[in-house]
Amino acid sequence: MRLLYYVVVLFVATLCMSSCVKKKNNSLRVEARELYTESLNLANLYVDSISKATDSTTLLGICERYDNILTKLNYSYSAGADYEMSEGENDTLTNLSNRFVTIRDSLLYAFAHPPVEEGDSATTLISQELQSN
Repeated sequence: MRLLYYVVVLFVATLCMSSCVKKKNNSLRVEARELYTESLNLANLYVDSISKATDSTTLLGICERYDNILTKLNYSYSAGADYEMSEGENDTLTNLSNRFVTIRDSLLYAFAHPPVEEGDSATTLISQELQSN
């Protein structure tokens, strides 16, 4: 009988203690999802845009506009909304950001180091003959 008394008291104490635990308020989750969706659309748009850049000036202009619009987007939401994004959402945005940086860097390298075309052998022979005369 005493054991039953202790079990009931322990059960009631546990029930009372669990009701005192503060519930997590997830009020920013809706904003976090909106921020994620807009960031995803923006990143996809700018990844496509930099892929089509024809020179470094155009590329750097697109990168600067992307940085400015992304900053404005993040400041348009409540502070801490980005912390409420899920791990999967963060991973997706990280992968897109890495893709953006990789494309940007490879294009900048390609613009700085254009491929060197070798001359035609016939043209080379003619130019050598003209120089020798």
